[in-house]
Amino acid sequence: MTEEKEVKTFEEIEEHLKTNLMQIGMEIAEIENFLKLGEELLEKERKLQEGSPVKNEEIIAKYKNDIEKLQKGLEMFLGIRDEMQNTLAKLAETKAKADEHIN
Repeated sequence: MTEEKEVKTFEEIEEHLKTNLMQIGMEIAEIENFLKLGEELLEKERKLQEGSPVKNEEIIAKYKNDIEKLQKGLEMFLGIRDEMQNTLAKLAETKAKADEHIN
């Protein structure tokens, strides 16, 4: 059982990569928003605990841990974005070389 692969043009591949790049950009923006919110909540919790006789380091540790996880996720998505941008640049370069050889 062999599966025939559909041949795609440079333009189709480029459009697909650009669409994925846009989606990754939206994911990055969402993670950045969550990071900002997490940092604001952490700061509020610190201020609340400053004036309180009861200190709950577990809450602060949880915020810090979650912020760290978000930061790692952000770094991963930024890496993916960079790779996709590099791939788009290489695709454009390859297309230019192919066009040069055709003409």
